[in-house]
Amino acid sequence: LLKAELLHARIKQHHLTAQQRLISSVDLLGRIGTVMPHLTNWLMNRRSVRHIMGRMFDLTDQRPLPEFAHRRFDRWFAKHKSLTTPHRGRVILWDDTFVRYHEPHIGHAAVAVLEAAGFEVALVSKRKCCGRPAFSMGHLDLSEELGRHNLALLAGGDENEPVLFLEPSCYSMFAEDYRELKLPGAEAIAARCYLFEDFMENLLRQEPDALKFDREPGRIAIHLHCHAKALTDGKSAVRLASHIPNRAVKLIEAGCCGMAGSFGMLESKYELSLKIAEPLLQAIQQQPYGTTVVVSGASCRHQVQHLATVRAKHMAEILAEALA
Repeated sequence: LLKAELLHARIKQHHLTAQQRLISSVDLLGRIGTVMPHLTNWLMNRRSVRHIMGRMFDLTDQRPLPEFAHRRFDRWFAKHKSLTTPHRGRVILWDDTFVRYHEPHIGHAAVAVLEAAGFEVALVSKRKCCGRPAFSMGHLDLSEELGRHNLALLAGGDENEPVLFLEPSCYSMFAEDYRELKLPGAEAIAARCYLFEDFMENLLRQEPDALKFDREPGRIAIHLHCHAKALTDGKSAVRLASHIPNRAVKLIEAGCCGMAGSFGMLESKYELSLKIAEPLLQAIQQQPYGTTVVVSGASCRHQVQHLATVRAKHMAEILAEALA
């Protein structure tokens, strides 16, 4: 918050930079990029295009950019029909920018798990970006505008329906930052918000048979997002994975991945981002062969997959793959 307020004061004095405008608009970029994803991905994979963007916005051309999905998650969900009968009530799944436009498979997995557990799943109609990218740039006017819109949407529904988040940085906006921005209704909505991992672990702790899993042996190593460490009982992810039979589960004891949202995308911060990531990368490389690496945050997964050449998975994918 201190950093955001300092950057906000600079914006008020000197106006928004091109970089701040770009990063504050990642949800808009997702909408544009998924119109013609094949063409967009081809362009973004060209080093010359990344070099031009780097010169314009101080972005490193050494970092691969997230690919745009061929089918947006919200459009898949609009045509999705559950094969189970809900008996536990309804939950709201917050489809964040990365799940919606870049990693819809994570949303598919979360829906499969929630429906298998007996929940009816709904998305937030007409939701906007949570405002985290703008907040990180100090663009607090935009963060407040987005926050007011999203809080009003959730306030208009059933006040007892849980709101679940797959991305910890989005969760932090609802659980903490909207309240620090003193947005009306933030306190009441924050009480309904849960990380997907925390919500599922609480369910399985109370009802161990709520989900049926296979008994295939395996190893799971979990890296926690910094917001999950700061705002929740981070070890709930370890307990959740431990509900799957015959899995050896461990927490990777390392600090920040070094990506920190857009931080690791900046040319001026790229080398520092790599240095910060070294303990995590060493810990991943020391895992036994065949270990599945679980990484909860989108930027963390981006860092790991770029530097460790492993496909990091979200916990929702692990649970969905293990369903009997």
